[in-house]
Amino acid sequence: MSTIETFLSAMQQGYTFKGASLTIGAAMYDGQVQKEAPVKIPLATLNRHGLIAGATGTGKTKTLQGLAEGLSAHGVAVMMMDIKGDLSGIAKAGTENDKIKERHSNWVLNGNPPPFPVSS
Repeated sequence: MSTIETFLSAMQQGYTFKGASLTIGAAMYDGQVQKEAPVKIPLATLNRHGLIAGATGTGKTKTLQGLAEGLSAHGVAVMMMDIKGDLSGIAKAGTENDKIKERHSNWVLNGNPPPFPVSS
């Protein structure tokens, strides 16, 4: 078995869960996105504390938005404190641009998220 095949096998086995899960991306090997190795989080673990940290522009808000949208799509209510208003667009259907299309094609994800229910 080649090194890449060993990697893909380990990733696929490591991200096999009982019950529903959220796909948050795909593994990378040697700088290349591996569509065959989705990275998932089991829904059952998302009722715990978490931290999304990083420098400006690293994707913290998009990560939080993706988690909230994924949970909402599974019928899980989400409460977010959005002091700066960065997440206010979650109630509108998403739009695609070339950068997003390319990124999502690497992950086999839909780049046009639907609107999600919100209350203020």
